[in-house]
Amino acid sequence: MKVRIAALVALLAVIAAVVAIGGWWYVKDRQRIGQAELQRTVASKAGGTDATCVKKDANAAHWLCAVTTTGAPGGRCFRAHVRPWGSVEIVNGYRKCLADPVLHPLVVTKKAKAAKSKA
Repeated sequence: MKVRIAALVALLAVIAAVVAIGGWWYVKDRQRIGQAELQRTVASKAGGTDATCVKKDANAAHWLCAVTTTGAPGGRCFRAHVRPWGSVEIVNGYRKCLADPVLHPLVVTKKAKAAKSKA
């Protein structure tokens, strides 16, 4: 009986250690993805040819990306969320890129710039 209790306690200790290490890995501050890899992923998921992304937090979990397509005027804005295990989700960023000085020129078309300057 004492051997079973000792084995059960040892098993629970191992499980607790694995959970603690996994929790530390999940919350530690680290770079989740490189910019070049993210830009390739976002461009392919959005159906564009090129993407320019700007990191919005220290651990590279949230990005703003302007995706351009060859021959199309202006670009489209997307918000990218990178999960701790590396998967990337993109959603429409709608006007978020307009507030970013790096992405603003990529999403505003020349026609929109001309109409704005005439007004």
